[in-house]
Amino acid sequence: MNLLVFTKRVPATQEEELRIVDDGKAVDLSKVPFKVNDWDNYAVEEAVQIAEKTGGTVTAISIGDKESDEVLRRAIAMGAKDGFLIEKEEILHDPGVRAALVNNFLKKEGIAYDAIFTGVQSEDDQFAAVGGILAAKLGIPYASMVIGIDAVEKDHLIARRELEGGLQERVKITSPCVLAIQSGINEPRYVSIMGIRKASKVERKTYKGADYSENANNSIEVVRWVYPPKKGAATMLTGELDEVCKQLLGVLKEKGVYQ
Repeated sequence: MNLLVFTKRVPATQEEELRIVDDGKAVDLSKVPFKVNDWDNYAVEEAVQIAEKTGGTVTAISIGDKESDEVLRRAIAMGAKDGFLIEKEEILHDPGVRAALVNNFLKKEGIAYDAIFTGVQSEDDQFAAVGGILAAKLGIPYASMVIGIDAVEKDHLIARRELEGGLQERVKITSPCVLAIQSGINEPRYVSIMGIRKASKVERKTYKGADYSENANNSIEVVRWVYPPKKGAATMLTGELDEVCKQLLGVLKEKGVYQ
C-alpha cells in the first residue's frame, strides 16, 4: 500500500510568551523555536508501520517555507521513503487554501496513492479541517479521529474512530481514502540526530506552491490577534481555621455550590 502522509512545521509556543505586533495583525515568531506538529508524528508512525507490514511505501509531504524541509527529514528518519515540499513562504491560515493546494498538486503531478494520512489537527491553527476538505475535493472517503487501524486490505481499511463518552466506532472505508490520525494511536519511534542527518541524503523534491494555486483563494482572513482577557485575582481567606471555614462556606453559598 502506497501512503502519503502530511507533516507540518509549527511554532513550539507552549512555554513561550507570544508578542502581538503590527497593531494586532501578526504574532512575532522570530525567537520562537519550531518543531513537527505533534499529531503528525502519530500519522507518520502509523503510515510507516503499515508500510512495514504490507510492503508498501510512505511519502511525506509538507507545505511551508524552506525550513519545513526539517520535518520531511524527520519523517524520512522515521521510515518514509522520500519527501515532497510544496514551498510557500507566506503562512496559509485558511485550511481550504491548503487543501486546494494539495489537491492541485496531487492531480497535476499525477501522484499515486492508496491512502492519505494527516494529523487530526495542527497545533498552530487547530482548524482540524484540511483532511476533510481535501477528501471532498478529491472525491474520496474520509474518516477523522482515527485511533486504530485493525486491517489493511487491497481495496479497503478497517479503522477505529474515537467518539464522545469513551465510545469507539469501527468502520470499513474503501481506498483510496483520507484518514485523520489521532494522538495515542501508537508510540512514535525515537529519531536520533544521526538518523536525521542520514535522512538529509535521501532525495526530497521541492515544488513551487505558486504552480498549484488555481482556485486556492483565501476565504478566511486573520483580522486581529488579541490576548485573552485576564481572569480575576484569587481571593485569599485569612484568620483562624474556624473563621476561614465560615468564610469559605459563605463563598460557596454565594456561588450556589453549597445550599
